[in-house]
Amino acid sequence: MKTQKTVYLVALSLFSIAIIGAIINSIINYEEVAHIFIKLGYPIYLIHLLGVFQTIGLLMIIFNKTHWILEWVYAGFFMNLILGAVAHLAIKDGNGASAVICTVLLFITYILGKRVRNEENEMAVHKSFYTPY
Repeated sequence: MKTQKTVYLVALSLFSIAIIGAIINSIINYEEVAHIFIKLGYPIYLIHLLGVFQTIGLLMIIFNKTHWILEWVYAGFFMNLILGAVAHLAIKDGNGASAVICTVLLFITYILGKRVRNEENEMAVHKSFYTPY
């Protein structure tokens, strides 16, 4: 379990750094990002929405208090990354490698996060079951 948890935390850290970097990049280089969004055919107001929702989603993954919402958060990140990579490939603006790497990290955090949470829940149940009164 320690190895899985370590790999989960490393993947989550790398994914978080990539998403935070994308959010900061869209703030610092707003004009360039807006130009790319126009070239991709997306409205500019999506830059702000993506930044807000990516921040909320990342916080929900890190502080996973409500597990049923996590499925929606992971689905949102998956669609964002895949559709972004496809859009860049469609207009031949880069190869989308960063989106593919983030998607792999997202899958790792999704799968290992479920395993780690299930094992922690089982340990808590066993601990409470065997605790003397």
